[in-house]
Amino acid sequence: MRTEIQLTISGDLSELKGVREAVRAFLDSTKRIDLSEDAAEGLDSIQQSRIILAIDEAVANIIEHGFPDSNALAQAKIRLTMRKTPEHVEFEICDNGVQFNPLEHKSDTEFYYEEGLENGAGLITLTTLDCSYRRSEDGQNVLTLRRNWARKDEG
Repeated sequence: MRTEIQLTISGDLSELKGVREAVRAFLDSTKRIDLSEDAAEGLDSIQQSRIILAIDEAVANIIEHGFPDSNALAQAKIRLTMRKTPEHVEFEICDNGVQFNPLEHKSDTEFYYEEGLENGAGLITLTTLDCSYRRSEDGQNVLTLRRNWARKDEG
């Protein structure tokens, strides 16, 4: 069985708190619903926090850098689709901003930790998820973040 929830976000950074809350609620609700696996299966709080941070950073970067001016930002259309299947949890972020593939601009993790920089922390978390980027036919950026459900044989 597949569950899907969609959230529409404007170009206002004040919406990030609601995005984080929605993602956390979705992750909490997916722990074992419709999964016929052992009760210990699912994502732990660290895995959930990494996903929330990655989505928060991706949406914040879209709002802060994805539009050339305030007029374009006022027309921002950002859509977060959250999906759950028996195999994985998936988040798709679509936006009508300028073309940008965050997977080609990953932060240098060593430099980040050595210098103690604040920027790019969310991009670093993308390395803990299966990620893909594409530009849709209608000119949308589409970033997909996927995490398989934890299994007993994972270490």
